[in-house]
Amino acid sequence: MNQRDRRTWIIAASLFATLFLVWGGGVNTAPVFLPPLLKSFGWTRARVATLGSAGALMGGVCGPLVGLLVDRIEARKVILLGAFTVGIGFIIASRSESYALLLIANLIIAIGVTAATLIPASIVIASWFGARRGLALGFTFAGTSLGGAAMIVVANKAIAFGGWRAGYVAMALPMLLIVVPLVLFFVRSRPADVSHASEVIASAPVSVELPGVELGQAFHTRSFWLISIAQLFYACAISGILVHLVVYLIGDGYTATLSASSLSMIYLMSTVGKVALGPSADRISPRTVLSLVYFGAAVGTLLLLGASKGAMLVGFILLVGIAAGTPLVLLPLVFIHCLGLKRLGSVQGIGSIFFTVGAAVGPVAAGRVFDVSGSYVLAFVVFAAMWFAAAVAIYACLPLEQELARLGAIVAPVEPNITMRAGG
Repeated sequence: MNQRDRRTWIIAASLFATLFLVWGGGVNTAPVFLPPLLKSFGWTRARVATLGSAGALMGGVCGPLVGLLVDRIEARKVILLGAFTVGIGFIIASRSESYALLLIANLIIAIGVTAATLIPASIVIASWFGARRGLALGFTFAGTSLGGAAMIVVANKAIAFGGWRAGYVAMALPMLLIVVPLVLFFVRSRPADVSHASEVIASAPVSVELPGVELGQAFHTRSFWLISIAQLFYACAISGILVHLVVYLIGDGYTATLSASSLSMIYLMSTVGKVALGPSADRISPRTVLSLVYFGAAVGTLLLLGASKGAMLVGFILLVGIAAGTPLVLLPLVFIHCLGLKRLGSVQGIGSIFFTVGAAVGPVAAGRVFDVSGSYVLAFVVFAAMWFAAAVAIYACLPLEQELARLGAIVAPVEPNITMRAGG
């Protein structure tokens, strides 16, 4: 392994740790706080769910701005600001005495998570890695699910020890004391003056023209809209299921500890999916892999209806666990496969709006269904249908060459074109 390879993997490891703490603490621990907040304030489940949904909407609003920023300034600066913001948001949440202040805290956390995680991390990895991009994304984004599994335990222990306020403080400290210094010292947005492909011509300065569509062109492609619809359905289903999973399993006769452990197991399975399926997208179409993941999740969601039987719960954990986080790895690869690298940050940012709307609607809709009917059955059946629709949408996307041909453009290769500078 040469010096450049070592540096690329140090960057990937640093981003892994960032996603582990920021996404794991800022997103995945929300279901653990649901029962104590219900008990403390006496709100309905739908009202408590609106806290996360409002945060998800704020993340969607910020997504295009984050995408624009990482396309134009150093991604590291965006990640640093985001991690600091998440820490401040959790501190505010720990001091909240009302729904309004807790809502503001969740909005601040959402802004920080959006700025510190998926969009800038995928841009950095795509910039540093070429042929092993799927492997690197799988490794890096495994931090979201491993972080979820670990931070759920940390939050649960902190809540048991000192209440939900202590739980929020326990989530804040790693952001400020670990993530900020880690990103500051070890992460770099992109190689200086070279790309991963420049190793072929290492002695000469290069100018890289990235393949892909412009942001305006993306709106005229079939793939952009199909990917966006799939993101909407995926986010709605997974957020609606996971936010209510702990209370659903408790209502089905499981203990609070076992219910929280089931959620942790889902995040562990998500890690397995990312590590195993991310590299497979380097060999076969990421569209095919992601479609199969979504189809499996549709089956797994239906198994959740029989979760009182242990075997059905295990099947749900396996199938939905793989689907819970694997799309975080595969969706950027699908974007690259279908729309290219040229405006990846901006395209992902706009696409994240659909993800955010789904993440906002899912938990509230499921909570409303339960408040009206006393059961989650209808909500879970609808979520299963959404998984299936997402599978069909992704499979119907087109590779970049076909999208460019449909736009009447010159077909560009999948990897960057390298042009020697004059006098180089």
